[in-house]
Amino acid sequence: MVKNEIVFKGTKEGLHVVLRGDLSFAEIKDMLEKKIKPSKRFFEGAKIIGFSGRNILEEEYFELKSIVEDQYGMEVIGIYNDLNINSLYDVEEKAKRYYENEEERQDVEGKGLFIRSTIRSGQFIKHSGNIVIMGDVNPGAYLEAKDSIMVMGIMRGTAHAGSAGNYDSYIAAFRLEPMQLRIGDIIARSPDGMPYKSGIPEIALVKRGMIIVEPY
Repeated sequence: MVKNEIVFKGTKEGLHVVLRGDLSFAEIKDMLEKKIKPSKRFFEGAKIIGFSGRNILEEEYFELKSIVEDQYGMEVIGIYNDLNINSLYDVEEKAKRYYENEEERQDVEGKGLFIRSTIRSGQFIKHSGNIVIMGDVNPGAYLEAKDSIMVMGIMRGTAHAGSAGNYDSYIAAFRLEPMQLRIGDIIARSPDGMPYKSGIPEIALVKRGMIIVEPY
């Protein structure tokens, strides 16, 4: 399994490619392709906002831009001057509101987080085990679990299961209509202009290096 020196951070504007560690540029290119290639079909058409986490030279930026655009059908929408930074842009910094109403939240033995409520836009739910939502998840809401996520309603927000690298985790919902799904570092999203409408309970899981959605 590829280590997490390169991580994709998803936002509603697009993806940030975070370059971690002290890799050489040759290693960055090799690892970037190992990340994208198994899930090429899901990355096609994705927008890259920037490469962050470490400084890269201008010629290195354009080489990475060429790889993701020419070989994998992605689009880099940022510019080099905006990308040559060491700071880590993280979607968590945009939404750090945890749902703290204890009457509607139950943590069972530190393993499962159960919430009996609709999760609204701007709310961020993070847990070290499984997350179960007894309600809907609206667009703009964000769920992150180290294990699996189950929504007993309509899932229209963003869900990240297996956040610590558990590719055996899954995301399931009564109606699965997300803005974005992520399991480990593998990302799937609805095509632009073509929102997915689910009519049956479905489950998203990793098979053959990509996220597959099946009837639940």
